[in-house]
This record gives sequence, structure tokens and C-alpha cells, in this order.
Amino acid sequence: MTDILRFDGNDDGISLTGESDTLPKRYLGAMTIEQRRKRFDEARSTLGEANLKSQRDRDYYDGPEQLNSEVRETLKLRGQPAIYTNRIRPAVNGILGVLEQAKVDPRGYPRNPEDEEAADVSTKALRFIADQSRFSDIKQDVADNFLVEGTGACIIEMVDDNIVPTQIRFEEFYYDPYSRRADLADARYMGIAKWIDSAELTKRYPDRIGEIGDPMRPQDGGILGEMYEDRPVNMAWVDIKRRRVMLIEEYAIEEGEWKRIVYIAAGVLEFDTSPYVEFIGEGATRPICPIEAESCYVDKKNQRYGIVRDMVPIQDEVNASRSRSLHLMNSRQVQNVDPMAPPVDDATVRMEASKADGVIPAGWQTVTTAEMTQANLLRMQEAKGEIERMGPTPAIVGRGQADSSSGRSKQISQQAGLTELARPLGRLSAWELRVYRQMWNRARQFWTDPKWIRVTDNVRAPEFLQVNVPQMGMVPQPMMGPDGQPMIDPMTGQPAVQMVPGQVGVEKQLAQMDVDIIIDTVPDTATLQQEVWAELRELAASGVDIFSPQFELMIEMSPLSDKARIIERLKSFREEQMQGQAEQAAKVAAAEEEAREIAKAGAIADIENKQASTRKTNADAENKEVETMVEGAELLFGAQQEPQEMGM
Repeated sequence: MTDILRFDGNDDGISLTGESDTLPKRYLGAMTIEQRRKRFDEARSTLGEANLKSQRDRDYYDGPEQLNSEVRETLKLRGQPAIYTNRIRPAVNGILGVLEQAKVDPRGYPRNPEDEEAADVSTKALRFIADQSRFSDIKQDVADNFLVEGTGACIIEMVDDNIVPTQIRFEEFYYDPYSRRADLADARYMGIAKWIDSAELTKRYPDRIGEIGDPMRPQDGGILGEMYEDRPVNMAWVDIKRRRVMLIEEYAIEEGEWKRIVYIAAGVLEFDTSPYVEFIGEGATRPICPIEAESCYVDKKNQRYGIVRDMVPIQDEVNASRSRSLHLMNSRQVQNVDPMAPPVDDATVRMEASKADGVIPAGWQTVTTAEMTQANLLRMQEAKGEIERMGPTPAIVGRGQADSSSGRSKQISQQAGLTELARPLGRLSAWELRVYRQMWNRARQFWTDPKWIRVTDNVRAPEFLQVNVPQMGMVPQPMMGPDGQPMIDPMTGQPAVQMVPGQVGVEKQLAQMDVDIIIDTVPDTATLQQEVWAELRELAASGVDIFSPQFELMIEMSPLSDKARIIERLKSFREEQMQGQAEQAAKVAAAEEEAREIAKAGAIADIENKQASTRKTNADAENKEVETMVEGAELLFGAQQEPQEMGM
């Protein structure tokens, strides 16, 4: 069996190898460097017309280039002012603003009931990746290319154990020109073309440059001419003046799978299977292209364009109408109404008519241009309205009249205003979902060691979550004899084993988690929270107990972002209040008990006083009775003694 292989070397030819035990030093693919250059040049030339129109769309978005030198010269000859009113940029920026406000969060959903924990881990991992890489900013940059030039792209790579999505600038991105789908899912190849200094290239690939020769030698693509700018579109392969070469990093389907090829005009620098894979179930993987791209619209010629393309002719009408109206308002037309008047040179009449304090000669009079001016103004207003209709409606960007409607009703109004933009925004949302799935593939493929993930979406969850956690336990290990050979168990005749501490498994292993990734739209939290706060204040003012379980249930059902913390604080306040009430009740009860004890003691003292007074009264009476008896006795005994004394 004979295989056709191209070896690395100084020549670009095809080498044949048969059955041999000797393998080539490096396999660089079945395509020659000439074939690769031809394929890239074909893509560059086929896409050239569409790219030129896309560059013009970018110029119209930027503003000053709406009036090119030819238009400015024509206006100068007409005597019209060269002015422009950029209505395209606000329309595009309005859509970008809507995308910025309508942020989305990725979420993993379990495919089986036992995958609940895996879904939660995947959700936290994806949000951690998005926060760490500032994906929201990258999305805005890609959306800018998507809306203006017509195609936006990014590549999702691994950089120092970090998953990094990077925008591919429109002028550096190329793809299979025969692809017809907006998401380029049918493209056979996609790549990035960038200029690189020859010295930097030699430093990066010293061995390959030594093999393929001088990278600055002119190739079939020619050298950089004076007509070219510092952009890869419609460029040659070598820039002799600045000693730069075109470096291509391409992902292409070759030999039935995605390959990564890095090459210059002189030869191939790298060729290998794509280092990134996707998981296709049951632990199986296959190479994947890490580039995700999306086009706003695709016409029947496979030319891709954005929403600016339809705005360009209307923007020209706005500029022309404004320039013409301003010229008419600052100019006066005159006509000769009296042929018998003294003759006056037309140039003199024109010069006097153009002056603010000019004197119109006899026999001439001004002609009103109000109708023409009004017609131009009406046409300009209609053109402005047409461009505004192509962008977000005033209700979306908040340019409508102020009203007192609720935030929810405003949100519904904004959603209705985005109806005409549903198709491009839906495609951009699909691109974002594919990027998140690529991120998840990168995490499952490369994050195999224990790793801490910062948790930011749940206030009740731990601040950090560890994935790929090793589980330790006792594992069997063969017992070795003194001779270094495994010992045999005499009872079983099998190698003897002993249990030693070791790793028995992995918990929260990303590579084994199979979940469905979707994206959830994040509501306008500021508006919703203001609304909820106003309603809660009204409830509190109406007399509803804010510490009641019913009020707590309403907060739990509300869309507040930090409602768990609010509920915890309400519970804490309620416990403190209940504790304070209990302490106050205890104090009142103690005071009442003390009062009762005092009253009881007073009553007892009263009774004792009364009893003592009674005893005293009784004692006094008894004393008095005794005294009376004594006195009577004394009288009696005294009367008896007197007669005796007299008888003596």
C-alpha cells in the first residue's frame, strides 16, 4: 500500500512513501503550500467585493467617510456645503445598547435526574469563565462587526489554564466563500490572517524557518504595493518595505477531521489535528473548530452584510437633502422682469443677490425658493424616519415621551419594538449559545486537576466551589517480596495484595458531566427592583406587618436579586423583635409580681397592726379591771380595819 505524504523540507513537492518502517519527521498534510496559498487567495478574491462593501459600511458608521473626495469635489463645484448628519451610528449603537441591557447568563440543565449536581456545577463554571474573560465586552465587539460589516467571529482557546474567547477582527477573518449558512456551519475552513514581523516569526519558529528558507523571498502572491493599507484584505503575502509576512492560522477539514494549520507563503509551520475537542456522548470526543462566527444576512451570491447596508442610500439622501436645503436657505435666485430696464451684467446681479446687504438692480427681482426648501426638508425628515425605523424604536432606547407607566409595561413595549430585529438578534443569540458550549467543552477537556471556582450567583452558596476533587480511601496494592517480585498468596495461589491509602475516585469531575447548556435572559433588574420596592413600600404603608410570614413569602416570590439576604435580615429582625417583646413582657410580669408582693406585705402588716392594737386594747382593759379590783379590795380592807381600831 502506498501513501501520499508531504514531508517537511526545503522543497514544496510531493513525496511518495511505500511500506517502510521509517516514518517521516513531520507530516504536513497532503496539500502542498502552493495549494494552500491558492485556496487562501481564492477565498480572499471571492470575498473581495463583499469585503469592500463591508468596509464602506464601516466608513458610513464612522461618519466622515460618508462624503468621499469625489462627492466633496462635486459639492464644491455646486457651491453646496459639504456636511453630513450621521444617522447610522445612533441606530447601530441603539441596538448595541439593547444587547448590553439584555444580558444573558448561561445555565446547565440536567439530562437525567441524577445530574442535578452536575448541572449546578456547570452553571457556576460557565459564569465563572464568562466573568473571568469579560465575555460581555467581547460579545459587544463581535456584535459590532455583526451589525456593521455583517459577520462577527471569535475563537475560544486555552491560555495558561484559562479559557479565553477572543474576538477575530473582521478584516483578519476569512472563511470558505462557498458557505451558504449564516452560522458558517457548512464552511470547510476558517482562519485568521495577520501580519507578523520576519524577526518575530524566526524567533517563534526557528527550526521551521531554517528548513523552509527565507520567509521574505517573493512568492507567487507578489509583494506589498503602494495601493495596499495595513489590513490583510486584498493583500499580498510579503511586505518587503516593512519586512513582514502574512501569517495564516487556519482550521480546515482535511482527512475527515478538523486540522490546525499555520503557514506563510514560504511553507507550512504547523500541521496537526485540532487541539480542541467536543464531547459526543459516552466519553467519546472528536476534534472541533474553535472558531464561532455568525453573519447578519446572506444573499444569494453568498455575500454577507449587516443592517448598515440598507441604511447607506438613505444616509446619502439625508446628507444630500440637508446640504441642498442649507444651500437654498443661504442663496437667492433672481430673474429679469423688466426688459426695458437698463442692462446689467448677470455676474453683477448674481454677486449682489448673494450678499446679505446686496442691492438688486432695477428690472430684477428675487424668486422665492421656499417650496424647494420645504420639499427638501420634508424629504430629509422622511429619510431620517426611515433610518430610525431600521434601528430600535424610540420606546426601546428611551427617547419617547415621559410617562408614569410601570417598568414591566415599558419592558413589554421595548420587546414589541424589537420585533423587526428579531432575526438578526436571534442569530446573535444562537452564536452566543455556541460560544458557551465551546467554553464548556474547553473546561471538560482541560480542567482535569483540582480547581477552585468562584461562585457569584447565589448568596447562600459558599464563595468558592472546588471541582475535580480527589476522593481518598484504601486501594489494593501488590505485596512485593524481598527479591522485588510480587508475593503469591499460598491459600489462593494469586498475587498477594495489601490495602494502602490512595485515590479511589474524583468528585465533581467536569469531564464526566453531561448537561444541556442554554442561556437565560437576565431582566432589567434596576427597573424591576424599583418597581418591587415601590409596591413593598405601599404594602407596608397600608398596615401589612413586614415581619409576618405572608410578607416574607411575597419577597421570596419577587424578582429581587438578593432576596435571600433580605429574608434572612427580616427573620433576624423578627427574632430580635420577639426577643425584645419577651424581655419587656418579663419585666412587666416581674413588676406586677413585685407590686403584688408589696400589696400582700402591706395587707399583712395592716392585719398585724390591727391585731396588736386589739391585743393592746384587751391588755389595757384587763389592766384597768385589775386596777379596779385592787382599788375595791383596798377600800374593803380599809373599811374593816377602821372599826377594829376604834374598839381598842
